[in-house]
Amino acid sequence: MPTPSNPVRECFAVDSDIFSSNIAPAYQPVIMRNLVSHWPVVQAGLRSRDELLAYLKTYATNDFVKVFLGPPNINGRFFYNHDLSGFNFERREGPFKDVLERLAAIQHQQQPPAIYIGASKIPNVLPGFERDNTLGLVGGDVRPNIWIGNAVNIPAHFDTSENIACAVAGRRRFTLFPPGQIKNLYVGPIDHNPAGQPISLASLQEPDLERHPRYEEALKHALVADLEPGDALYIPPLWWHNVESLDSLNILVNYWWENLTELTGSPKHALIHSILTIGHLPPEQRRAWQEYFEHYVFSEDNPAEHIPTEKRGILSRLSPALARQLKNYLKQAVS
Repeated sequence: MPTPSNPVRECFAVDSDIFSSNIAPAYQPVIMRNLVSHWPVVQAGLRSRDELLAYLKTYATNDFVKVFLGPPNINGRFFYNHDLSGFNFERREGPFKDVLERLAAIQHQQQPPAIYIGASKIPNVLPGFERDNTLGLVGGDVRPNIWIGNAVNIPAHFDTSENIACAVAGRRRFTLFPPGQIKNLYVGPIDHNPAGQPISLASLQEPDLERHPRYEEALKHALVADLEPGDALYIPPLWWHNVESLDSLNILVNYWWENLTELTGSPKHALIHSILTIGHLPPEQRRAWQEYFEHYVFSEDNPAEHIPTEKRGILSRLSPALARQLKNYLKQAVS
């Protein structure tokens, strides 16, 4: 059975020009070594865990955060229960400071519970932190999130946004799959999942190839990124990523942003609508609609090139007026 061994490309001394001209346009994951090694929080963590936690507490508020809490026997893997009717962990909420204290208290236990704070907005839980630990690759309007936990494993999932994930404390391993491998990842329910995005039901650590035989092909295409504190990983939209936190205390800061404008909506909404309207048609009609989508949406050629500019209608260059017209049409159609 193949094991993921293809390394993600590495870059050093990345600045905003290199990122915008060389990294992001390639639509491939890239490790940016030592990108945030100068951050005070990274330096505090390299000195000691106590100093790291003390540093965080100087900013921490009592804002409530969502916490995943699992028993020791799940081995840190947040997943479904045996029949996918529920999950193998509990969702709780608690003050951010209290969760930090609990993490500090259990980090030396031999069999601690799995605990995980995901995607908490830093301006809410650590106000001021983002001014002292800044990332120059993104705009000032992109708000960072913090992820904190012990040795946990998040199954492969995707985000619809651009993503830069910065390892602050602890080692992390990302195993990434290209979007085209979705058919080999045995994806679970779209609308019933642990944290908002569908996840792969195949286990990276203990794959069952009798149950998930196509997963072997996905593993051939997998890329691996091992991050040390101070490193960052660029993850393009829709790339699947399994995330393993490898130490007893792990902290990551990430930045999400989308290349959408105020005129457009979310492609994910279009996917859901297509499942509703096209997914249940006979095979011949689905294939026909696939051709139409290829022509009007996915082709690199302009489908209206042969039509006079003033007569192109909804195929015209997108403008605020045209966006309002299309949205009003869709609202009426859906209702």
